[in-house]
Amino acid sequence: MFKKILIANRGEIAVRVIRACQELGIKTVAVYSEADEHALFTSLADESYYIGPPQASKSYLNINRIIKVAKKSGSEAIHPGYGFLSENPNFAKACEDNGIVFIGPPAKAIEVMGNKINAKKIMKEAGVPVLPGTDGPIDD
Repeated sequence: MFKKILIANRGEIAVRVIRACQELGIKTVAVYSEADEHALFTSLADESYYIGPPQASKSYLNINRIIKVAKKSGSEAIHPGYGFLSENPNFAKACEDNGIVFIGPPAKAIEVMGNKINAKKIMKEAGVPVLPGTDGPIDD
């Protein structure tokens, strides 16, 4: 089991992950933007690190800053929550490249399943039941 996890998200999902980690005796690291400095999740976490201005592109979506904090804090793993970087294969790969466990699917799975049309095709080929619908993009 991990001793310390960084939560690469904010708000309600960060609170939920932090509380689950506390129940398991796992230390938590929160990252926050300027807008979230006084948010509940920053005070619940064992450690909190500022990662940038309010714009998500300069904070919560900044892969390099988040990896840097994970390394600085000694986090063994990163939980992406949902949204933000959770479906970004480059983030999962960056974690792997830096010896940090990405708590989620492998980068290749995110890449393949991120395109819903390709995902549906792969599932059909594997014999997984899928709902009927269009097999291609809708232009209108």
